Amino acid sequence: TREWPYGTAIRTYWPSPRHAEPWLESALDVKDRNGNPMPGYGWIFPVGDGTVNIGVGALSTMKGFRKLNLNTLLDQYAAIVREPWGLGAFTDKPRAWRLPMSCTRRHGPGWVAIGDAAGFINPMNGEGIDYGLESGMLAVEQFLADPATAPAEYDRIVGERFDGFLRTGRRFSFLIGHPWLLRTGLRVAVGTQAAADITLAVMGNLVDGSTPDAAGRTLRVADRVLRVADPVLRRTRPRS
Repeated sequence: TREWPYGTAIRTYWPSPRHAEPWLESALDVKDRNGNPMPGYGWIFPVGDGTVNIGVGALSTMKGFRKLNLNTLLDQYAAIVREPWGLGAFTDKPRAWRLPMSCTRRHGPGWVAIGDAAGFINPMNGEGIDYGLESGMLAVEQFLADPATAPAEYDRIVGERFDGFLRTGRRFSFLIGHPWLLRTGLRVAVGTQAAADITLAVMGNLVDGSTPDAAGRTLRVADRVLRVADPVLRRTRPRS
């Protein structure tokens, strides 16, 4: 919906000698060749077939979003990582798409929305494949159990599983729309290994409100703080 943010992303594949590495790489602060910050984030993950998937994305809350050229952003990011990843020429035409992060209606008589159609995309990292698979399986289970009650029951279950975290993530996207808050937050979030571990767990939706460890407590505090700060962050965010 217009009330909540959305994202855009672009990706392609490059040959790389590091194609079989077991780790992916994420960049929360993308810079151009001159070291100037650009709105967006980047990723690289090895595919194992001789190539790596390289892409960049941006949130609609980020300053400069409307003027952002995704192809340019991808080129800038690829230039930065070309040497350490030993990139050759890209083998696939870059493909761009929109990332919906909200939905006005998830079910009706005889139907349900799953995955991207339901806005099930993590605003903190742009990931949505697991939400698509999980919501699809939940939909099948409910329709097999009772087609008459399936839509409403599906909506109740996915609401309990996803809504709290995704709502916090959407509010978080308004926070990082303020460049100085983003820079300050990054320094804190990855300042130590312990802080980085908590950040990755929260951003990756590896915890929930009932998780008893430090990451779970961080998520609960973030949810309360962002709920209160949300109106102010919306009003004061820079023009995109």
